[in-house]
Amino acid sequence: MQVEEIQSGSTLVMVVSGRVDASTAAEFETRLAGWTRPGALSAVVLDATELTYIASRGLRAMLHATRTLAGKPGRFLVCAPTANVRSLLEVTGFDQLLEVHPTRAAALSALEQAVDTGD
Repeated sequence: MQVEEIQSGSTLVMVVSGRVDASTAAEFETRLAGWTRPGALSAVVLDATELTYIASRGLRAMLHATRTLAGKPGRFLVCAPTANVRSLLEVTGFDQLLEVHPTRAAALSALEQAVDTGD
């Protein structure tokens, strides 16, 4: 797993590539928890363009991030999942629990629209 973090204001884009599996899930979880802790950011976008696999621990970390940011208020979004990751999200029902967008631009646009409308 490789992670590139791009911060702009109170929004972070995490570009995750490779596999979030048993050997990398703890690091993924720690990074995500650090960015979603109180006072850190108002939005985290996980760019899954290059993410080939995510284990259940990684899915739980994303759900925890969603719930943590929603309590601030804030948002956790997933964008551009690969076919394999999208299938995992659908089979597990996480596509109904997480905010998933087809592209990074769509996710960032959704954040901008929320600011414009005051949501």
